[in-house]
Amino acid sequence: MKKLLVLFLVFSLACSKDETPSFDTDQEAYFLEAIIGSWSYETVSVDGDLFQYPHTDGCEKDFFQFYNQEGKFFEFEEQVILNCESCAECATSSTNLNWELRGDIIDMYFGEQLILQYRIIEVTENKFSYSVNADLDNNGEDETYEYTGVPYDPFGDFN
Repeated sequence: MKKLLVLFLVFSLACSKDETPSFDTDQEAYFLEAIIGSWSYETVSVDGDLFQYPHTDGCEKDFFQFYNQEGKFFEFEEQVILNCESCAECATSSTNLNWELRGDIIDMYFGEQLILQYRIIEVTENKFSYSVNADLDNNGEDETYEYTGVPYDPFGDFN
C-alpha cells in the first residue's frame, strides 16, 4: 500500500508539472478582443533603436488587420507599399495569414505552417505594440523588432 501511495504521489507530481508558463486568462481574453481591428504602423524599434515608421508620402499607410468574425475567423492581413523602381506608384504587397492567440503570443500560420510569433507588449484603444524576433536583414542572426500601431481603417472594415 505504501508503494502505491508513493507511486501515486510521484505520478501526480510528474503530471502536474506545467511545461508552459501560466498566463492570466482574463488578460488573454482582453487581448483576444482588443487586437481585432485595423492598425497602421507608427514606430519600429530594432534591437532598442527607435524609428518613426517610414510610410510612403501620397499613398495609403502600411497597415495590418486582425479579424475574427463571420467569414474571416482568425485571419490576419497586412498591406505594405512596395517602393521599388520597377513598381507602379503606390503598388502594394499583401500578406494573408491565420492567427492563434496563446497568452500574450500570437502564432501566425500559412496553412498549417507556423511562420512567425508576435509577443504582445500592450494593446489599448489607441495603441498596439508587439515584438517579433526574426532575421529580416538576412545576416544569419535574429534581431528583436518592436512595432507600434495606431488605429487606421482605410476601408471601413471595423467601424
